[in-house]
Amino acid sequence: MEYVGPVSSAVMAIIWLVYLQLILSQYRRNNRPYLLFHHAQNENPDALCMLVNMGERPVHVVCVQAVIKMTSGEEHKLAVTEFERINVTEQNVQQTLRQGPLLNGSYLILGTFRDIIEKTQNEIGLNASLEDVECLELRAAVIHAPSKHPVGAKRAFVLKHNTGTCVYPKDINTRQMVKRKDKQEVAQWIESELHPRENNE
Repeated sequence: MEYVGPVSSAVMAIIWLVYLQLILSQYRRNNRPYLLFHHAQNENPDALCMLVNMGERPVHVVCVQAVIKMTSGEEHKLAVTEFERINVTEQNVQQTLRQGPLLNGSYLILGTFRDIIEKTQNEIGLNASLEDVECLELRAAVIHAPSKHPVGAKRAFVLKHNTGTCVYPKDINTRQMVKRKDKQEVAQWIESELHPRENNE
């Protein structure tokens, strides 16, 4: 019987450790940023593209970028500078700049895929059609309060030109750029905003 007390204490200690681990895991999960580039409606290039904040906390949008890859192998990058911000607490659609807070459950309408691609081409003086574009990659860099450095997200969409142009996501999920190894790449996105003339490689 003298072993009952120590065994009971050990069991209780293990239960508390498991419980604390579950609480810590839940806390980390709730404080983890999660951004989604959403392809609304269908595969039509005139479908809307949205950046959605699926995380529990607001984020401050630093920049949104579009990178188009041509069938020729060329690559061009441009900031998405105007979009519509829809907050869960707002009734009206408001035109805003590319920077600012994005609340939990809120989203930015970046425009249609056709608009984003054509604007990028027009800004750089590229004389090309939609059929010359092979891929569109969208990137976003944000400030997330619990994170020690800017975090981001990116997602690529492939353009297929058969009887007509269709847009398909390259991957099922938006890649979350939140790990330490992603820090430098996200920082480069922000740095390129400070030097827009160097955006096109």
